[in-house]
Amino acid sequence: VEEEQIETVSEIQMKKMYSGVYEILCTINELPLKFIFDTGASSVSISSVEASFMLKNGYLRSDDIKGKDYSMATGEIHEGTVIRLREIKIGDIMLRNVEASVVHSQQAPLLLGQSVLERFGIVTIDNINSRLIIKTK
Repeated sequence: VEEEQIETVSEIQMKKMYSGVYEILCTINELPLKFIFDTGASSVSISSVEASFMLKNGYLRSDDIKGKDYSMATGEIHEGTVIRLREIKIGDIMLRNVEASVVHSQQAPLLLGQSVLERFGIVTIDNINSRLIIKTK
């Protein structure tokens, strides 16, 4: 007897920004953050300011930092450092152990790119209703 895989569909409301991109609420290691949903970006990126905040407040641990390009004394994480996000929750879908790169600019938005999208099943963008629809099995 074949096991039937259950397909789940999650719809996540997004906010359309003036530039035509979407902002989406995610929870990273239990910290709610707003990301720019960017199908053109290849990976997940986070500003050094956000990464340093997460480290200082326990949302990132030193073993989540891959590479030694940060200062233990000041808690600053520098550009180019790769970090591991233990959990990214989008709607009711959870991904574990997602790599993200740290960018230096304080104005850099948090980007949710293809490296996360490809781990989902089918991803559809409903431009009319500003919703992200994710089907997983």
